Amino acid sequence: MVILSEKDMFEVKVSTLLADYDRDTITNLYQPIIGYIALAIYFSFWSEARNQKVLSYSSHEQFLARMKMSPGTFTEARKVLEAVGLVKTRLEKVNGFSIYHYEILAPKTPKGFFNDTLLYGLLIQALGDFEAQRIKRVYEVHEAEPVGEDVSSSFNDVFHPDFEDAAFMKASGESSALAGRNKGKVSTEFVYEEFFAALKSESQIAETAFSKKEMKEIERLATLYGISETVAAHVVINCYDPEKEKGKRVDLKQVNEDFKNEVTYSKASRKSNARNKNKVMGDDGLAAKIKFFEVASPKDVLSALQNGTKPAKADLNIIDMLSKDYNLPNPVINVLIDFVLQMNNNVLSKYSAEKIAASLSREKIETAIDAMEYLRENYVKENKKARRKSPKVEEEVEVTSSSETETNEEDDELLDFFKDR
Repeated sequence: MVILSEKDMFEVKVSTLLADYDRDTITNLYQPIIGYIALAIYFSFWSEARNQKVLSYSSHEQFLARMKMSPGTFTEARKVLEAVGLVKTRLEKVNGFSIYHYEILAPKTPKGFFNDTLLYGLLIQALGDFEAQRIKRVYEVHEAEPVGEDVSSSFNDVFHPDFEDAAFMKASGESSALAGRNKGKVSTEFVYEEFFAALKSESQIAETAFSKKEMKEIERLATLYGISETVAAHVVINCYDPEKEKGKRVDLKQVNEDFKNEVTYSKASRKSNARNKNKVMGDDGLAAKIKFFEVASPKDVLSALQNGTKPAKADLNIIDMLSKDYNLPNPVINVLIDFVLQMNNNVLSKYSAEKIAASLSREKIETAIDAMEYLRENYVKENKKARRKSPKVEEEVEVTSSSETETNEEDDELLDFFKDR
């Protein structure tokens, strides 16, 4: 995980054409997805790009001071901009200093936005189907019925071009890198193009054979269990029935079961995962653990927490429930798994997981570090207070006062409860 320092410098470049109507597109269509903080950063970047024609580089310290924003809030919002294809970030190390190069991209056109399944789907999730449809109608073009005969002149009628002329020969032979519209793609762990390519190599199933609902569920299950696009395609082929109507051709229940059983945990892989666990959970500290929780699938986290062995099917059913019923992102599920195992003597209790998942869902927690902080504040400290009020515990505290003092000191550090696991 790259930790942003306020002293780090940055530059902003606009690599695509931006117009005034792009502000409306970002505000109306992107803001419900990315939030007002990310929106403010994008517009501030846009302004900063003009300023840097004179100032070249800026410091994050000055930029964040103007926005009255913390580095952590800035970093999380910037990730959202990157995920929807509005910002690209590159990091350069120069003589011990970090320089961030931010590239801002134009938003998709309204037509491109609504044709993008991921973006339009997120808009529906954020606003509901009725409101999303209402906004969509704002951008509908109603063509008037043609009246009379079209007597417009054509290009050839007016200019009579001679394509053998040297000017046209020169124009057709030149190529330059010129500013265009946004080519940024929405970041997602599951690459649809790779899935369909693998599907095509093994079968005759067309992309149009699947409904959007089926593809979203396949994507959810693949990212939940850490299944590659190639393996996912192989499993889906075996669970596909072309005789059924569209939307019911894939046996998603069987796909779920096959994904759970897909990974073979050999002796060699257990050793490899054990080494991974030591590296992620120990020497590299909290930052490495957060990074692991952010990028790993819940299935892989379960495996790492039990020395690389294959997770039990009952445990996999629990993480599927957390994803499907409570709509928790994978990083939050990973923190929850770690927390419940730690609080229940390495038993993944479904009751405890559901109770905590409901709280995380209500709070709309989406990142690993926010989940850690929430659990520390609302469960760890409350449990310690409850134990101290108990007479039995008070006797134990009296005997182990030095240990209790150490624990109090640890509470002052962010997420030490998780760091010490």
